[in-house]
Amino acid sequence: YVRKISDEIMSLANSGVKGTALRNRFSSLLSRYVNLRTIANFALGPYQKKLPPGDRNKFYTLFSNYAAALFVYYVDDFKGSDLQIISTSKQGRFITIVSAIKQKGGGREQVRWRLVPAGGGYKISDINVKGVWLTIATKKRFSDVLNRSKGDFGALFSELRKAERW
Repeated sequence: YVRKISDEIMSLANSGVKGTALRNRFSSLLSRYVNLRTIANFALGPYQKKLPPGDRNKFYTLFSNYAAALFVYYVDDFKGSDLQIISTSKQGRFITIVSAIKQKGGGREQVRWRLVPAGGGYKISDINVKGVWLTIATKKRFSDVLNRSKGDFGALFSELRKAERW
C-alpha cells in the first residue's frame, strides 16, 4: 500500500510539473490516501471546538491546499527511483512504516508513514519527512497563529492562503 502511494508521489515529483498544476495533482493524491480532516482537526488543538461551523468547509479546503503546497515545497525530497521498506510496526491502532526513498543522486530520504484502518483498507494519518511529523508541525504553527490573533480564524485562513504562493 505504501509502495503504491510512494510510487505515485515519486512519479509526481519526477514529472517536471511545477507550480499550481503540481499542487493540484498533490492535492488530488492526498485526498485519496490521507485522512486530511482528522489531521486538520488535530492541528487546531483546543481551537477545534471554536471553529465556526460555517467556516469548517473553508478550513478543510484551505488545509488540503496547504498540505499539498508542503509537498510541492519539499518536492526535491520525493524525487527518487525506489522506496525501501525498512520496518513495519503496530502501535495500538496505528501501523507505522519506516521507509527510505532512494534518490537519484545516490542519497536516501527517510519517510515514516502512520496508517489507520479505514473503509476496509487504510488511510495515512500522519507522515514524517526530515524528522518532522506533519500533525505536530501543523498543530504548532496553527496554535502560534491562533494564539497571536486571540483565536481569530481569519488570521489562520490568511496564513493558510500564503501556501498558494510558495
